[in-house]
Amino acid sequence: MLQVHSAIHLLVAMASLSPRGYAILESDQTPEKSHTTVAMDKPRARFGSLVDREDTKYERIRNPCVLSWSDLSYTVKGKKTPELPWGTKTILDRVSGRCAPGELTAVMGPSGSGKTTLVDLLADRISSGDVSGLIEVNGAERVTKTFRAVTSYVAQEDTLLGSFTVAETMKMAARLSLPNTVTTHEIEIRVENVMDAMGLGTARDTLVGDIFRKGLSGGQKRRLSIAIELLSNPSILILDEPTSGLDSSAAHNVMKFIVKLCAEGKTVVCTIHQPSSLVYEMFTNVIVLSAGQTVYCGPRVKMIPHFASTGYECPQYMNPAEYFISLVNTDFEDHAEVPKLVYAYSKCETNKQIQETIMRDRTTLKHLPDIRNRPPSSLRQFSVLMYRNLLNNVRNPGIYWIRLFMYFCLSFMVGTMYLSTNDDLTDEDLIPTSA
Repeated sequence: MLQVHSAIHLLVAMASLSPRGYAILESDQTPEKSHTTVAMDKPRARFGSLVDREDTKYERIRNPCVLSWSDLSYTVKGKKTPELPWGTKTILDRVSGRCAPGELTAVMGPSGSGKTTLVDLLADRISSGDVSGLIEVNGAERVTKTFRAVTSYVAQEDTLLGSFTVAETMKMAARLSLPNTVTTHEIEIRVENVMDAMGLGTARDTLVGDIFRKGLSGGQKRRLSIAIELLSNPSILILDEPTSGLDSSAAHNVMKFIVKLCAEGKTVVCTIHQPSSLVYEMFTNVIVLSAGQTVYCGPRVKMIPHFASTGYECPQYMNPAEYFISLVNTDFEDHAEVPKLVYAYSKCETNKQIQETIMRDRTTLKHLPDIRNRPPSSLRQFSVLMYRNLLNNVRNPGIYWIRLFMYFCLSFMVGTMYLSTNDDLTDEDLIPTSA
C-alpha cells in the first residue's frame, strides 16, 4: 500500500513539473449550441487540482459575454462639398448585429465600407465624431470600465521589438498589464499556457526579428500579437484584419488558432479582407458592409441562400467571399445594387430573428458583474520599461554607432560656421554703433 501511495505522489509531482500539466481553459459547449445557452455556461479547467489552485484569480474574471449593437451610426464632420452639402460624412448608418460566445464573427466588405470603424466602435476605441445607437453586453448597456476589463483588441499592425525572444516579449507584456497581486510564478504559468495555446511553445526562445535579423515568420508574429492580448484572459476578443499581409497558408493557420479560442468560450469578432475559401468556411457568422450599411448579418450557412433569393446566386466554383464583396463594391457603376440589397436584408427573416434575440437577451442573460481592471503600479511599469529599453539598446549596438555618427556630423557642421572667423574681431566690429 505504501508503494502505491508513493507511485501516485510521484505521478502527481511529474505532472506538476510539466508545462502540459497546466490548464488551458475551454468550454464544454460546441459552436452548434444555442446562443443563450453558450453565453451562460462557464468554462472549466482541463486538468486537476493544481490548475484550480493556480488559475483561480484568472477564472474569476472570465465571464462569457454576448456582444450586440442596435441602430449604430457614426458621422464625422468635414468640409462642405457638392457630395457633402451639410459638411458631415456618415461612416456607419444604423447597423445592428450580435455576437455570442463560441462564435467567430467576420466583418467583410470592400475598402471604405466601415469595417474597421465598426470594430473600433465595438472596442470603445473611438473618442471623436458623433455616435448614436446602443451597444450592449449580455443585454445591458455597455459600461466602459467593465467592458474594458473583459475585452482585448488586436490592431492590424504588429508592434513588436525584434531584439527579444517570444518568451521575453510575453513576460514583459504580462508585467506591464497584469496587476501586482499576480506573482512571478503565476505570470510564468500564464505565459506558458498562452504560448502553448497559440502554437508558440516551440518558438519560445526564437527572436521576434526585424529588418536586420531573422526571426519569426509573418504568421507567427500575428499569433504572438494575439497571444499578448490573451494574457488577461478576455471574454471578448476583437481583431482588425488578423490575416493582413499573410499568404494563404499563414492566414489559414492564424485563423485555425482563432477558431480554437472560440471553442474556449470567447466571443471573437474580426474584420477580414478577401478571405480564401478555407478561411471563409471557418466563420460562424458573417457581416457584410457596404458604404456603412448592412447588406447581410447572420449565419454563414444562410448567406448564399439569402443572396440567391434576391437574384444574386453565387457561381458554383467561385469563392463566396470574393463574389459578395465584389457585388457590394460601390466604386464601380456596374455594381450599384447596394440599396436593393440593403432593403432586402432589412425585410428578411434573418434580420428579424437577430432583432428578436437582442430583445430577448435583455431579460434572459445574466448581466456582467462590476469588474474593474487593476493595472500594475506606476513604479512597476517604469522599471519594466527602463529594463526593456536598456536591454533593447544593448542588443542593438548599431544604434550607438549611428548616434555617434550623428553627433560627429552635427559638431562638424557647427564648427564650420566659425572656421574662417578672424580672431582680431571685436564686439564693435560685429555690432554696428550709431553715428
